[in-house]
Amino acid sequence: MLKVGNIDSVKIYTLLDDYAGYETSFLAQHGNSFLIDVEADQVEKKILFDVGQSAKPIIENMRILNLNPENIDVICLSHNHYDHTGGLLEILSEIKKKGVPIVAHKDILRKTVVKFNGLRNVGLPEDAKERAEELGGVWRLNKKPVKLMEGVMTTGEIPIDERTSFERTIPLQLYNVVNGKLERDLILDDMSIAVKTRTGVVLVSGCSHAGIISIVKKALKLMKEKRLRAVIGGFHLIDAKRGKIQKVCENLREMDIVNVYAGHCTGLLAESILLKEFGTAFKKLHSGMILEF
Repeated sequence: MLKVGNIDSVKIYTLLDDYAGYETSFLAQHGNSFLIDVEADQVEKKILFDVGQSAKPIIENMRILNLNPENIDVICLSHNHYDHTGGLLEILSEIKKKGVPIVAHKDILRKTVVKFNGLRNVGLPEDAKERAEELGGVWRLNKKPVKLMEGVMTTGEIPIDERTSFERTIPLQLYNVVNGKLERDLILDDMSIAVKTRTGVVLVSGCSHAGIISIVKKALKLMKEKRLRAVIGGFHLIDAKRGKIQKVCENLREMDIVNVYAGHCTGLLAESILLKEFGTAFKKLHSGMILEF
């Protein structure tokens, strides 16, 4: 088990979400992206978590927030879907430096398709590995948790049999192309980022395909922490029935969560139930939202 300390402070910038917010100049797009700015033991690191389906709105939102892409230290990708990885090459072009780590699951470069008017690729382009390397990226692929810095870790892969019982079904009908044949994609590359603050764990998720409760439990175990400070990101409850959403709320409440920030693929029904259950502790994510812990 990796040793994990506490961070001193963390500021999380929502660089992209499906929703732009009320009376803002920020751009929205289906997908998400977060800049996690962490300080620990006098070391500061800027971690870019997911890159949307295009970098254009991310770059514009960074400009509005007075953030410089060249200051990004590491890129983490939650899983291979286009709405979280499509902006990778454009972002690397904006970072303009060599040796930028790209942390992701070891299988993120697989070819994933959906059956829609034939087969449509929903993952990274086939030449993404080589093109990213040409632009200065260095792939750091691992199915296990990765320590990004003091107090910050990826959750790594969460196998189906290790997930909470009501989160073991994969609703999306996606397929991997393996030796010319289609195999059902279980989205095992899904990972999140856990930050250990002095008031509990802050979890940042892309789509939560592994199940938001299963991910939180894994994060708390990795961080050797019982307190859950906040959960941030997409919870992929957009097609979930009310009963499952209620179970998610019940589990979060049992963990004494302080704040819930949900957007992207969470879904209107789930967001309305989260608002009802958590009141002012729930906030809908939007491009440009800044969170500090």
